[in-house]
Amino acid sequence: MGNANSAAPTAKEPDTLRFLTPAKVREVAQKFGTPTYVYDEDTLRTHAQNMLDFPNAYGLTVRYAMKASPNKRILQLFNEMGLHIDASSGFECHRAMAAGVKPANISLSSQQLADDFKELIKKGVQINCCSLKQLERVGQELPGSKIGIRFNPGVGSGGTNKTNVGGPSSSFGIWNGLFDE
Repeated sequence: MGNANSAAPTAKEPDTLRFLTPAKVREVAQKFGTPTYVYDEDTLRTHAQNMLDFPNAYGLTVRYAMKASPNKRILQLFNEMGLHIDASSGFECHRAMAAGVKPANISLSSQQLADDFKELIKKGVQINCCSLKQLERVGQELPGSKIGIRFNPGVGSGGTNKTNVGGPSSSFGIWNGLFDE
């Protein structure tokens, strides 16, 4: 609960952020206009490094889900630090490559294959097939390609009331009852 005496910030008095003072907010707005997105590089670095330092016995590839923010500088920063990219569309793959990410460091998992999925695979982007239809199409058009397969084990966690990321009603991954196919 908030303090009954506190008022919401106004246009004249911006909310205080951890890394921006109200004066800096006004300076950024004057210099770049609004809306303007401002990121704290130290915070991004700290969180990325925490993930890279995560203890693991069997190997771990830390991937940044670029749908969170496809900002070129953020992609470059994480690439420089050694994070790989989790892309959810062909467009995101191209955007990551334009930011300097090697195709081999990009993993594409999408409900629909990108129109240029063959080109992406040939460049080295790792494709995860999320349906039998995708698996069949890649097998027909690029036989022998190395791909990943996203399975739906029948249980899930996360998601929201509008998005189910695992379980019987999820559209993500090949349903576990179809393994034999």
